[in-house]
This record gives sequence, structure tokens and C-alpha cells, in this order.
Amino acid sequence: MSADENEREPCRDIPGNFFQPPNIIYFCPMTLIIFTDLDGTLLDRDTYSWEPARTALKCCRQSRVPVVAVTSKTLAETRVLSEKIGLDPHFIFENGGGIYLEEEKYLGLGIPYDTLRHDFLILAARFPLRGMGDMRISELVEITGLTEVEALQAKERLFSEPFLYAGDELAELEAAAAGQGLQIVRGGRFYHLMAEKQSKGNAVRQWVQQLGESFDRPLFTAALGDSPNDFSMLAVVDHPFLVKHKNGQSESCSLERITRTRDVGPAGWSEAVMQLLDNLSDACRSGEENCHV
Repeated sequence: MSADENEREPCRDIPGNFFQPPNIIYFCPMTLIIFTDLDGTLLDRDTYSWEPARTALKCCRQSRVPVVAVTSKTLAETRVLSEKIGLDPHFIFENGGGIYLEEEKYLGLGIPYDTLRHDFLILAARFPLRGMGDMRISELVEITGLTEVEALQAKERLFSEPFLYAGDELAELEAAAAGQGLQIVRGGRFYHLMAEKQSKGNAVRQWVQQLGESFDRPLFTAALGDSPNDFSMLAVVDHPFLVKHKNGQSESCSLERITRTRDVGPAGWSEAVMQLLDNLSDACRSGEENCHV
């Protein structure tokens, strides 16, 4: 018996990736697109494994559901991971700083790194900050658990500066950054300095605007994340999921229509995606008018 045949419940047949979205009282074929954070969501926070999500990813491929990475990782990191995992080749990198469109082409949405790095050093003169640009490869490997090659890719920044903050005056630091036309967003391991209007949510909107016309049906969007830097993305999709942390807790999030997973990390990702796909399949099979995804 093959590994796929030995997996838990096989993927259900979903003809053409269309279903009945919530709050629509008539049947309307649509295309589901899943936007996802990586570290702590699709990938295990410590090991970077996506093994618990493997079956759900297979089902997405069989159902022709695009899974789009939306991550704080660099273009170089995300391109490698997207190919390795089998995600959509058009992804969002550096917390919405850019959208990778095709070979060697991307849409920049943030402040160029050289300018951002200059602004970071101004802040670092006032606050106890240590940016990724200050770190040796060996230090970055120790902090993140990445390999040396992966750490080198992580330092290929274009639109953001991840940093560690050793102080206790975050509000003052945020105000100083805002005074320079910048913002600070908290991720899983690092804070991130980036352009004031840069966000995963804005980049998801831009992705849909740039690439949505390539689909022959209206889009229904879902997103999965686990940290505050994901909240803007969760706010702009039709069905947001907040994935539980390894410590058993979920981030406090004020979005009213959010679904919180019971499982953590990639297992929580699988839980959410299989729920989406099961509801999609039920709608396709029955043609019911009130299927809730």
C-alpha cells in the first residue's frame, strides 16, 4: 500500500473548485484561494516541518485550490519553500513588501531595504535594537534554527528589517518609528520594521487585483495565520482562521468572524483546510443554497 493510500480519510472529489459561499442565498460557482502564513502556521515553529499538513496540501492540489504563501520570509526563502511544498508560484514575501509574479519579476510594495536599514540605524541609536542586518550567519542560525544556506537567504532582505528588542518601552519605539513614516509589527520570533502602509492585508488585495483575473470564476478567499503580523491578512478575506500556538494559546484578535483552530501549527492548518474542503465538496455534491464554508 502506498503512503498516500495509507493516509487518513482520502480526499473527497471536488469538481472544478466551486461552492456556495456564506450569506449567498443562491448557488454561485466560485474559486477558493487559500492564503497562508508559514512559520507557526503551515510550518512547525521549531522544526519547520509541514508533515501534519501533508494530506490537506495533497487535497488542495487534487481540488485545484491554490495555496499562496504570505510570509515575513524573503523572496529567496519563499521561492524555495513554495517549490518544495508545492504551493502557488505567485507568493507574498516580507510581510507584504512584495508579490512574486513570475521568474525574476516582483511587485514592490515597500520601502527599499537600503533606505529602511538607514532608518533602522537611527532608531538603534536610541533604543536597544539588534537587526538581522547586524547579525552574523552563525548567530542567526542559533536564533532561528535555520541552516546556514537558509540563514543566508533570510538575510536577502528587500523591504523589511527583522530585529530583536531588549527594551521595555515598545510604545515609545513605535512612536519613534511612526515619526519616520515607518511601522513595527510583531511576528513569531522578531519584530519587523517596514513601511507605514505595508501589510499582508494590503498585499493580499494587490494579489487578487493583479492575478484574480486569471481565474474564470469569482473568488472566495480564506487565510490562515497565528501572529499579529497576520491580522491585516485575516481581516481582508472571506474566511479567516487563527491557528493556535504550540503553548496551547491563541493570539488575542478582535476580528468577530474569525475561526480559531483546536490543533496547533501545521496540524491546526490541516484542521482548518480540511474543514474548508469538506464544506466545498458538500456544496458541489448537493447544490445546497446555504452551505457555510
